[in-house]
Parts: sequence; C-alpha cells; structure tokens
Amino acid sequence: MSATVRLHRLTMVAEDDGVMIGRPDTGSYAVFPEEGAQALRMFGDGARVDEVAAWYERAYGAPLDMDDFLETLADLGFLHTGEPVPEAGRVRWQRLGQLVFSWPAWCAYGVVVAVAVTVMVRDPGLRPSYHQVFFTHYLSLIPLTVFALAIPCIVIHEGAHALAGRRLGLPSTLGIGRRLYYLVAETRLDSLLSVERRKRYLPFCAGMLADVVLLCGLTLLSLAIEDFGFPSWVHKLCLAVAFTCLLRIIWQFLFYLETDLYYVVTTAARCTDLQNATRFRIRGGVRRALRRPAPDVEGSAFSERDRAVARWYAPLLIAGYGFSLASLAWAGLPTAVHFWSTIADRLGGGDTPLWDLFDAAVFIALSGLQIGLLVHVTLRDRRARRAPGAPAHPSTPVPQGDLS
Repeated sequence: MSATVRLHRLTMVAEDDGVMIGRPDTGSYAVFPEEGAQALRMFGDGARVDEVAAWYERAYGAPLDMDDFLETLADLGFLHTGEPVPEAGRVRWQRLGQLVFSWPAWCAYGVVVAVAVTVMVRDPGLRPSYHQVFFTHYLSLIPLTVFALAIPCIVIHEGAHALAGRRLGLPSTLGIGRRLYYLVAETRLDSLLSVERRKRYLPFCAGMLADVVLLCGLTLLSLAIEDFGFPSWVHKLCLAVAFTCLLRIIWQFLFYLETDLYYVVTTAARCTDLQNATRFRIRGGVRRALRRPAPDVEGSAFSERDRAVARWYAPLLIAGYGFSLASLAWAGLPTAVHFWSTIADRLGGGDTPLWDLFDAAVFIALSGLQIGLLVHVTLRDRRARRAPGAPAHPSTPVPQGDLS
C-alpha cells in the first residue's frame, strides 16, 4: 500500500508500560508499545503505509499486520477521515483557571484557612459537628435547605477540578454518574492523560482544596453574621453547610468508589486502569472457584503494573464494597422502611394535619426524583458499555460530591 495516513492531532506521554497516545478533543486514549508510537510518528511526518511496514519489518524482524493496526487506529478515532476538526487553541476559562490557582490566590486561601483554624481552636462551637445540621426544629426544612445550599458548594467543587485542568489547556465535561448505589456529580478530565503525571495531581486534588476553603470560609462567615446581630438560625445554617463540606472531604477517602484520592494514589503508583484490572482479577478468581470458564476479556489487556498492584488492591476493593452493602443493610434499608411506613400512616390517616401531608408529598417527590435519576444513570451507562465501538481504553473521570 502506497497510500498515506492522515491522523488527528495526537498527544504522546511516556508511561512505564509504553506510550499513552490520545486525542484530547474526544478523550480517546490507549497505551501503545514504543514501536506502535514510532509508527504513528512516521505517519504524522507523512510516511506512506508501505514505508512504515518496511521500517517495522527491518527493525523488528517480523511483518506488521497493517490492516489490524489501521483498524485499531480507526476504532480509537485517531484516523482523520475528512470530518471537520476544532482548531487547537486556548480552551474556554483557561485564563480564569490560571488566576484561581495563581500564587496570590494561594496566599488568600492560606490566610482564610489559618484564620478559620485559629477561631475553631478558640471556640469549640465553631468546630465541624453533626449537631450543626440541626439548625432549626422544623425537621422537614433541614434536608431541603441543606441540600439546596450544598448544590452551589458541589458546583464550586467540580468547577475547581475543571479550572485546574483548563489552566493547562485541557477540556473537561461535567455530568452525573453512579458509584455502586451512590449518585455523584463528576468532572471528566480524560485529557489529563495528555500531560505528564506530576501535572495531574492538582486537578485531582482541586475539589478537596475547594472544600477546605469553603469549610473555613463558611465558618468565618457564620462568626461574622453572629457578630452583626443576624438571627441565630442564619449563623447555624452557615455551619450546617460547612459541615457538608467536611462530609465531601471524608467521602474522598472511600478509594473503592474511585474518588479523588483514588486517582491520586493510582497516579502515584503509575497505574493506568487499576479499578478494571482489579475487577477482572476478582471475576477470574470467582470463576475459578466455581470451576467456570475464564472471563472473555484477556488479562493482557491491562498493563503489567495494573495487574501487579491489583493483587493487593483486590482485598481492599472487596472490603470496601462489603462495607457499603453492609451499611445499606444495617442503616439504609431500615431507615427507608421507617420513613415509608411513616408516610403510609400519614396518607392513610383520616385526621392527618395539612402540614404533615405536605411534608409527606415533598418527601415522596424528592425520593422519586433521586430513584428515577439513579435508574436513568444506570441504564445510560449500561447502554454506553454495550454500544458498538464503545472504547475500552483507560479514562480518567473525577467523581465528586455525593448527591445521595
């Protein structure tokens, strides 16, 4: 074949097990061996298909299955087939991202945190506590108000992830995802695979840093409100919202749900797709125990580093999922049964006060919205996995902000 191959703009980052090659504009990435990366470089320099094939056979003493290689490139979307391509340039909000993470901004964040820690040490009543959630004796107002005010905090959390990536010129997308039975807001930063590992840590940690600043800022705001003579419930509401920031920080330590710290750890461990490699290892172990055939996907699809780390991560993953399921059985389900039985009693009673009926209706609406959204996200992800041509390459979503 004397034809040439046109490629989209690709990035190449050296990894322990090869070269990570991808398209930042579509989030399509895969790890290639060095010889595959070199073949792509030659295509990019204008070499013909037969010239690349001849070079490969001279260099490695074996012919390259060019048809299979080109098919792989097409599946990944690397081949330019004439469709319009967005021009490369500054991504939207890149300048804002640079300002948010500039050194003057870091100094301001440090001052807020230092002052807040000082006042928390002096006044125990300002320290985060679950008691702060009960800012009013109207119980139905607590979840509605706290949830409504937590949404802007989640947006700030996700925006910090996005801006930390955009300051590097990397695009990002926001959406809703699912982790086990949890609904989460997530910022997808697949394009982080286009930069070296040391530059990925700030985008991964930006959400937690935003939560720390929010927690401290709301604490100082509550103190100022109290000093200016506002109603006490306003001061308490600030502390209640601040407590939700602490809960989001704690959430990040649930590694098995692929939270911020999971990506920090896997990046430091130089892994590419640890979660799926570990799931493959667990499925294989279960099938062997049941004397069933091995999974269809070959273990060689995962890097040697992922397979090695998966040996010790597998027990942690199993324990994590076990903890979540046990928590659901121990607390979640009984609580749900109690709530719904109370709702049934209120709706079935003939002398139920109007306020209690309204309270029951609001609870039913919120529960229906959450369950419906969870079902929608589950079915959406399942359709995406089963869709023809669904990518099997590693991706780098950053899930945040538990919405459950």
